[in-house]
Amino acid sequence: MMKYPDIHTHKRKEDAHPAILSTQGEPAYGAISTGIHPWYVDNGWKEKFHTIEELAKAQNVVAIGECGIDKVRMTATFETQVEAFRAHIALSERLQKPLIIHCVKAYETTIALHKEIKPQQTWIIHAFRGKPQQASQLVKAGLYLSLGEHFNEESARCIPGDRLFIESDDSEIPIENIYSAIASARGCSVEELIRTVQENLTQCGFNL
Repeated sequence: MMKYPDIHTHKRKEDAHPAILSTQGEPAYGAISTGIHPWYVDNGWKEKFHTIEELAKAQNVVAIGECGIDKVRMTATFETQVEAFRAHIALSERLQKPLIIHCVKAYETTIALHKEIKPQQTWIIHAFRGKPQQASQLVKAGLYLSLGEHFNEESARCIPGDRLFIESDDSEIPIENIYSAIASARGCSVEELIRTVQENLTQCGFNL
């Protein structure tokens, strides 16, 4: 039975697929990422972040996030979102764990922060739906891109294999189907796509 690595999901997996479950502090089993989603960043985010900092030390926490900036659904000011994002970046660097990023209408800001901070840890834009030009800009800046159920087929074809991840996020569609759709768009076999993602997981230090 093939295993389909899932870099980011909000659903607990009962099957054999290695997955990284995203959580904001709830008890969880298996590999998880933890962080404050930008939708839930508010004036009290620093208090919440203390919980994230403690949880992030656990061995089964393999990444920080999702975190980032959302200019469309804003529950906090842009400045507050950036401040919270910077805190997650610092935590990622301190604990040497990759960063999973939620980014909506904020690619320029994210690229600028990456250029300023020069992080040692992997930055992954999750659920990337952007156009090829945006994909190229992010990859050139040193970021990785994760594709999910909704993706731009042209972008799927242009993302270099060594910068690509696959995820289910909150989709009801099985991860196998998502792999199949992306493999078809890229003109490769599902087996080849699985090997590509597995190699990237190893390269980026994930332990699934």
